[in-house]
Amino acid sequence: MPVMDLIEQFTTDFINIRAVIIALIMVGLITSMTAMTYILEQRAFKLRRPKFTHLIHGIEAASVIVSIILLRQVFWVMNSGDVLSWGYATAQLTVLLFSLYMMQNLAVELVNIVMPIFFYGQGMYMGRGWQYVAVFITMSLLLTGSIIYVSHHQASALDATWKYLALQIVYGGTWCFIIWSVHPFDMWYTLTVLVVFTIYMAVIRFFVTRVSNFVDRFTRLDQAVNYDELTGIRNRASFDTASVDVFGFYEKHPNVPITMVMFDIDHFKRFNDQYGHMTGDAVLKHVAQHFQHELAKQTSRGEVFRYGGEEFVIIFRGVDAQKARQIVTTIRNSLQAEPLVYNDQALTITVSLGISALKAQDSDFDSWFKRVDHYLYQSKEAGRNRLTIEGATMALK
Repeated sequence: MPVMDLIEQFTTDFINIRAVIIALIMVGLITSMTAMTYILEQRAFKLRRPKFTHLIHGIEAASVIVSIILLRQVFWVMNSGDVLSWGYATAQLTVLLFSLYMMQNLAVELVNIVMPIFFYGQGMYMGRGWQYVAVFITMSLLLTGSIIYVSHHQASALDATWKYLALQIVYGGTWCFIIWSVHPFDMWYTLTVLVVFTIYMAVIRFFVTRVSNFVDRFTRLDQAVNYDELTGIRNRASFDTASVDVFGFYEKHPNVPITMVMFDIDHFKRFNDQYGHMTGDAVLKHVAQHFQHELAKQTSRGEVFRYGGEEFVIIFRGVDAQKARQIVTTIRNSLQAEPLVYNDQALTITVSLGISALKAQDSDFDSWFKRVDHYLYQSKEAGRNRLTIEGATMALK
């Protein structure tokens, strides 16, 4: 293709009002995806439930697909039913690669791997691409390799300029040849488009690294403020915040049961005195993480907090006292059945519990809290390794 024709085609694809509109739409999509990813990932981190995390990853992958479809529809409308444009291709590739760096999950990785197959399938349906199937297969394998590498080395790829540049060239270059295998553009023009894509992704890198740094700083701050450093579960400050929210929710929805469980580790001082404070810390961490892990298996309506020392609190929303008793009894039984092995010592751990539902006559959160605390004390006074629910104490086997 003559140089003037190349310049004219480049101008048509990238330097016009439609290209500016598409660029703005692409930036809007990337911004929306970033905000959505941040909100969802923070929610997943706080809940720490595998099923919810998988759901979030599916939503993120769906957002990538929706963004690609939206870009296609915009190009379709702006180009009178024609989407055969390098500007369109570059916008799509930018969104796809951005999703790999930002979302960092298997579902998005699979979307990136499947997309060229879908694209080539469309080309074959239209009667194109058969003569260059070897090019497509070769480039698809290289593309898949680059996608897998990016998915598992986002941080190092973003930090190292040369590595980032190399990955953009491989990712963009393989895609260019995949597109070429269906729509054989002039090779020099194809390489020019690769340069444009690399520039696009340089801008995206600037954006992603700063957003990632901001998110990391915010996450570390949130961890420091709301999570216990030793056990990794929510701390007293987070509990105080939750208590206000829970009581306010109950005032608006008095028919929704809310139950509090308080428990502490039986004879915790003995672990410290007999085995040392490091063992005591290991016991605290073991109990906290066991309750959090098992609680997530049983329900999505409970949240565990470290209130202080060896004392913990669980707040259940939408769960009455009897159901809460069943849940925590099951968790407590599995805790006793799975001793903590620390420094070649098998340590059997039991807990005492107090349980009570929030009631209409509770004038404030403190009156409810004091009642549950009294029930916990009642379990300990009765000999420990017991559970008291609404004033009735029972031994635990």
